[in-house]
Amino acid sequence: MACLKKPDIACAQVALANIPSNSPYAKLLAGNIAASTQDYNQTFILLLPLQADKTLSPTANASLHASLALAYDNQTDGSRALQERLLAERYLTNEDDIRALQTTSWQALTRISKDILVDMRGDSVNTTMQGWIDLAIVIKSPTLNAQAIKSWQVAYPDHPAIAFIAQPLLEQLASKEAPVNTPETATSGNHIALILPYLVESFYAASDAIERGFMAAQATQKDTAEVKIYASNGAPDEIATIYQRAVNEGAQLIVGPLTRDEVTALAQGKINIPTLALNNPDGIPPTPNLYTYGLSIDNEAQQIVRIARGLGMQSATIVMVDGPLENRMAKTFSEAWVADGGQIKLQIAVTPTSDLGTIKTDIGNTPSDMIFMAANADGARTLRPYLDPATPTFGLSHIFGGILQNPDDVPLTAIRFVDMPWLLEDSSTAVTAYETESANLPPGEMQRWFALGVDAYKLLTIIAQHPNQAASFTGLTGKIRLNTSGEISRELALASFGKNGVILEKLP
Repeated sequence: MACLKKPDIACAQVALANIPSNSPYAKLLAGNIAASTQDYNQTFILLLPLQADKTLSPTANASLHASLALAYDNQTDGSRALQERLLAERYLTNEDDIRALQTTSWQALTRISKDILVDMRGDSVNTTMQGWIDLAIVIKSPTLNAQAIKSWQVAYPDHPAIAFIAQPLLEQLASKEAPVNTPETATSGNHIALILPYLVESFYAASDAIERGFMAAQATQKDTAEVKIYASNGAPDEIATIYQRAVNEGAQLIVGPLTRDEVTALAQGKINIPTLALNNPDGIPPTPNLYTYGLSIDNEAQQIVRIARGLGMQSATIVMVDGPLENRMAKTFSEAWVADGGQIKLQIAVTPTSDLGTIKTDIGNTPSDMIFMAANADGARTLRPYLDPATPTFGLSHIFGGILQNPDDVPLTAIRFVDMPWLLEDSSTAVTAYETESANLPPGEMQRWFALGVDAYKLLTIIAQHPNQAASFTGLTGKIRLNTSGEISRELALASFGKNGVILEKLP
């Protein structure tokens, strides 16, 4: 089970091989692996019968119900998924585990529309379940304020969500309801709205890092514009209401939203004022007044393609951990590679049933000029020993955990990747100017979000000063270019893993 917490499918495979196949724990681990790899039919087949097994330990029962909840999520059966998570919670005693499970329950509920939540409320099997649903309904209100959370707490004084969900929400709202003022430049005199998903637990830290970066950049420029935070809940059907509220309250410039679903929904409506969204919409043509900029996988994959093709490489092998994000990395790279005239010789998706020992053989039987690894840092460390070290290997920024000298990265030696200069430089003026403001943020993803906030302010300044004009600058996230059509592109730095740490090869 510990392997799946990371998650590390290869580790779980090894553990499964060491458990007798007729043991309920073998079926449980296989079912949990199936859930982790989104094989939900197999999850039900393996785990539903185990609910009647009285020999399972509390920890095993908790993982059983948590995996079933994921399967019900996939069937968009929110009621059953919530019931399973409430059952799982009964078996947990560790506070961190309880917090993690409640966070997952909350994330699942906040993705459900208000109408469906109201229907679910009628199907509630107990007061605890009803309280969860009522809290999710409360935060769907476009006029959400701290008093609404307090009223919920009065109605459910003993609810388990109070400590880890409701109280943090209350504190967030209390701190965000007052506008933020900072020390006149390009945006002075303008009321700026930041629309960030503070009400989604999994996005709270990213929202906070983006806000910190934005405010740090504004303070550096001694900009006196008023900045007001608008907390969203990640629901695409409610983002237009939050956006219009910001406009009605006098915003002349808007940054956000952050999630792809929210940006896609917003892009389908009328954008009244210059708006810098922090993600790219899905399949929506350019919208007047809407500029999009974010930490794009597509942008990174296209740059890897340009680098490899510039080195004369014609054919590629893709090796990936079989997961949603990794699948998207592989698909994006494959499409960009083929569009540039390259050939994909082989694609290997590592699943729970994969024999890792055959990967090197398969690659040797179908040689190519390069390997593209679609994985995060943990996945890459697991897969790298099974790859041919003589074949040039590339990855995206996800392969780098953000620590320049990390002994855990020794297995990744010689892999090249792209990432923002902010994580790779440690001596430039652009970097040191923001070290104090970012010092207490963890390495890796949170530093990337901080840098996005800094460069979002710089982009907004250009948009406010020089609308419909081309511009470029070197920011923390890379070399940023804005064309006359409002399209924004980013060039990243190139680096590689060495035996003594990360080596910066080329700045953008």
